[in-house]
This record gives sequence, structure tokens and C-alpha cells, in this order.
Amino acid sequence: MTIMIKKLIAFSALALVSNFLSAQVAEPLYYYYPHGYEPYKGGDKEFYKDFHQILLDKNMEPCENKNELYLMKVIVTEEGSVKYLKDEMNSGMAENNKCAYNLGLQVVKYMNKWKPLEVDSAKKQGVASYHIFPDALFENYKEGYTVESEPALLEGLPDGINKFRSEVVKKIHLDGFQWKQSFKLVALFTVNTEGVIEDITLENSSGVPEFDKRIISGIKNVKKKWSPAKIHGVPVRYRFRLPMSFGNPS
Repeated sequence: MTIMIKKLIAFSALALVSNFLSAQVAEPLYYYYPHGYEPYKGGDKEFYKDFHQILLDKNMEPCENKNELYLMKVIVTEEGSVKYLKDEMNSGMAENNKCAYNLGLQVVKYMNKWKPLEVDSAKKQGVASYHIFPDALFENYKEGYTVESEPALLEGLPDGINKFRSEVVKKIHLDGFQWKQSFKLVALFTVNTEGVIEDITLENSSGVPEFDKRIISGIKNVKKKWSPAKIHGVPVRYRFRLPMSFGNPS
């Protein structure tokens, strides 16, 4: 059986809260800001500095729960304005951190240093995200503040993700499959706040559903313990991208 590699590109529409009101519209196409491209002039430090100042200027109240944390996502338009992005996958975090969620919603509409994303010299709508940890943005704010984060780690394994990749390879059963040349696949998965792997998908399909299924099963069958990622000591979901290479069969 020969595997034909086909790239499948999926576009999904998310609901936007336009102009920070209750009305929602669908955004059919958007881009994520690439690594190193700053959605806000001055970068993260300037974003959080302005966020802090707006909290003070508008006499907003800090959260009673000092561990509240919310991942706020916004869309920066081609004109440089901003719209809050309602992310259904993040709804549980919003529900459990209502104060941080509401502060983000109130403050971001006053921020005015957004930089539109440019793709092939054309301005496009871009998705930007920021963790809002209110306890560090009121009286505890320090000049130059950025988010304190720790990635998800495999417990007791210093070579974490590479060791995990090796364990995955051992669990993938490829009997009955043949291919003519080497190729690569990229698996995506999340380590949740309990240190458990979930939401396993493939970035590109192999073109053979059964082969894809075995790759995903291989990841599921690695029973290594993960320590969850943390933001300011608060466990958060962490998304991994795991490239895998398949050489020529012997």
C-alpha cells in the first residue's frame, strides 16, 4: 500500500464580539502573528505597561482571587483597530476567571498602539493573544513586566520532547504499510492542566486514514507523566507541535 501525502488546509470561523458589544459576526479568514512580529508597538512590555496605566486611570478594581488568569485573544484589523475574539475552546477559562476576563475586555478597547499584520506586503487581520494576570498589573506591577511562564515538561526526563518522540516511534505500528520515499508528518497535541495529553491531531494528513489513526494511537499509548505548563505558577493548557520523519523502508 503506497501512502500519497496530501496537504489538507482547514479554515474555521470563530465568533467575534464586534466593537465589544454582544453582537457576534463570523470571521472567515484570519492570520496568526508569526514569532518575532509584535502586534503591539513596543512589544509585550509596552502592552502590559499601557494595560497597567489604563487600570489606574479608569479606577478599575483588582480581583479578589489573586490567582485569576485569562488568555485574551484579539483580532487586529487592517486599519489597526481591535476586536475581541470569542474563543469557544477557551470558554472554560473565561468562566472560571471572570474578573480577569472582564478586565481584559474593558481595558483592551482603550489601547491604541496596535500594528496590523502584513502578509506579502498587504495588511491582513491578525490574531494576537495575551495572558492577563491581574495580580501583577495593579499595585504589584513592575516596570518592564512580562508574563512569567514555565512550559509543560516530561517528569524525570531531561531531554523531554526528544525523548517523548522516541517513545512515540516505539508505539507506532506500521505493519502492512509501504511508501516509496521518506516524508514528514507533524502531530499537534495539548498537555492539559492535569498533565494529561489530549486533542491530538495531525497538521497534514498522510492521505491514508488508517495510517493517520496509528500515528495518533502511538501518541496516546505513551504513558509518560507530564508536569503542566504554568503562568505565574497557575497551571495552563500547553500546545505542542511534534514533527516526525519517516525514512525509506528497509
